[in-house]
Amino acid sequence: MKLNAVAFVISGLLLSQPALSHDSVTSAPSQPSPVQQQETQQQLLPSVSDTFAWLRDDSRQSRQVRHFLTEQNQHADQALAQYHPIQQQLLQQWQDYAPQKAEKPWKIDGDYRYRFETRNDERVLVRRFANESEDHAEVIFNLTQRAALSNYYSLGHWAISPDRNTIAVLEDRRGDRNYTLSLIDIKSQKATELASGLSTEIAWTTNSDALYVVTNEAHTYRPFQIVKINRHQPANPQVIWQDDNPAWLVSLYPTGDKNYALVQSNNHDTSEQYVLSLTSGELSAPLQQREKGTEYYSDILNQQLISFSNHQGEMALFRGPLGSQIEQLTPVFVPKAGTEIKNWYLFDKGIAVILGQQGSDELVVLDQNGKERFRRPMTANGTVAWLSQNGDAKSNLVRIRSMSMTTPATWSELDIETGEERRLSQDNYPNIAPEHYHSEQIRVRANGVEVPVSLAFRHDKITADSPVFLYGYGAYGTPMKPYFMPQVISLLDQGAIYAIAHVRGGGYLGSEWYQAGKGLNKPNSIKDFVATAQVMQQYMPSISAGTGANAHSALPQPREIYAIGGSAGGTLVAAAINAAPNTFSGAVLQSPFVDVINTMSDPSLPLTQQEYQEWGNPAKTKDLAVMKTYSPYDNLKPQAYPPMLVRTGLNDSQVPYWEGAKFIAKLQALSTANAPYLLTTDFNAGHQKNRKTAMAAQAMEYAFLLGLHQQKMTSSAANTTSQNQSSQDSMQPSSS
Repeated sequence: MKLNAVAFVISGLLLSQPALSHDSVTSAPSQPSPVQQQETQQQLLPSVSDTFAWLRDDSRQSRQVRHFLTEQNQHADQALAQYHPIQQQLLQQWQDYAPQKAEKPWKIDGDYRYRFETRNDERVLVRRFANESEDHAEVIFNLTQRAALSNYYSLGHWAISPDRNTIAVLEDRRGDRNYTLSLIDIKSQKATELASGLSTEIAWTTNSDALYVVTNEAHTYRPFQIVKINRHQPANPQVIWQDDNPAWLVSLYPTGDKNYALVQSNNHDTSEQYVLSLTSGELSAPLQQREKGTEYYSDILNQQLISFSNHQGEMALFRGPLGSQIEQLTPVFVPKAGTEIKNWYLFDKGIAVILGQQGSDELVVLDQNGKERFRRPMTANGTVAWLSQNGDAKSNLVRIRSMSMTTPATWSELDIETGEERRLSQDNYPNIAPEHYHSEQIRVRANGVEVPVSLAFRHDKITADSPVFLYGYGAYGTPMKPYFMPQVISLLDQGAIYAIAHVRGGGYLGSEWYQAGKGLNKPNSIKDFVATAQVMQQYMPSISAGTGANAHSALPQPREIYAIGGSAGGTLVAAAINAAPNTFSGAVLQSPFVDVINTMSDPSLPLTQQEYQEWGNPAKTKDLAVMKTYSPYDNLKPQAYPPMLVRTGLNDSQVPYWEGAKFIAKLQALSTANAPYLLTTDFNAGHQKNRKTAMAAQAMEYAFLLGLHQQKMTSSAANTTSQNQSSQDSMQPSSS
């Protein structure tokens, strides 16, 4: 099953030590020269003026804009230079924490097995026969060598031809999500480029002569068209189907039956699917005509159509013979009230289903008739686990990945027919002792709800001065799970508390939780984040956490809160800082979506029309009124803001670089605090960090916050010493 959703997931948070408050940072160099301000009327909303609209350059070639970005990079480099020792310390610590990381389990594909491995410091895709030992696996694709051909590289997808002789790869070399399709001959390793401007889906024809891919629309980069490319005549692609509705996204995915793929188009609450024969090339009529609010996501196996659909009300699993319409399918499994199907995988001997209820998940295995075979819990307090498809429905084996914020990841394998589960591997970090750390989940009562907060700390390091690193996302129904990350462990070693606020708008507590924080309800996400930050200012671990002598019964002063958010999480964090700037001592915003009204007012931008249901449409009076209450860029005003570091990628097509640039320019102009407001733009990256520089960039983000906190603690200690000295002087007898 596949849902085509746009969401951004942050790959990690890290250390932070002591820092200066908003108005006490004096060590940063002065801001760049005053930014040119121009009154520009926004076209669709004439009443809205945008002083820094000139920073938008769709061509990415404007000398004026590039000069601004370069100047900001230079200013940031100067300001961040003082934190280089901390950055290098972090990088060394991460290297010391280098794991004996278990390789991902083999992908099963008939008689073959595939997986990525690290060999001689290179990331490679290897292949072996099922009956061969792992030592016999041969390298069929060298990811490291391909990445070395360009400044930026991201592998979007790969697929082996049915005749096993060729690997098709989709690669992004700019960071703009426009992928290029290349075929690599496995024997000779010769690469042939076939097409560009594509999305991330591939489906081979059964005779290995052609491929089906999804074309991105020019300018908006919306995946909108299914194309068949004959490998021998790539210059003449055949358009199979396209969706001209600018609010809909087209995708393609193979089914459990290798003779078919499903063509899908969907927006946020409606979908439409077609069955594509990979043998004949025939495309069926829609399984059900699109109808607002009706969603269905299907799979095919053994000439049976299985669909996850809400056509009868709530989302449930249905089945019927291939060729059936969705409305003709009969129920297989209907979850009980209060529970939701979060994911499912179809196998020859049954269906593996993940059921969610109020943040807790359990695995339910059904036979093909929907009868329950067994169930078992997937999560406990502070842990997370999820299913991973192995690539072959005939195997009847599903993989389970599990971890907590303080426990390294484990791979296990479950036979859905017998119920037998066996551990495959676990990541091993020789220099990390999990027993030194504690993870838990608390609830923050605010605004009429209880917001789950996942957090972790080290027993013997937490003190009354320990800072809190608070991460948030809160959009698209995406549950930000408490993953294990060695960078976070490094943070805990510094005595910090790391917390994830599962605010409304995310999917941690299910669809109702998501609906309560999207569109007109977006302000709820921001209120939840502010409330969580304020509660975490006073957080003290319970006695049961075993913190020993370092635990304090009361805090002499509130904890320092350092916020981090990326993409839609940048909206959350920046809006929260606008609402309560004194609550936060610093922030890092990664590719932040902060210019909400202007972006959502321009349908020519990538994703805008597909995002109306998530953020609202400013052309509607009610939607605009709500946006005006929280849009971070529009709500900047003269007040004391905490220090901020904003990172953008020049080629970002999801959240254009100018959002962060405009935000920083306006912040520098309006803030009344003497604090650093820094912008760094990677000219060779997009929405995601450039993998070649990502580690150093992440280390600097945390070095920035760590440095702020160190300065804060130093300043506080100096003030205390001064006050004590003043008190002692006042107690001395005066001379007569």
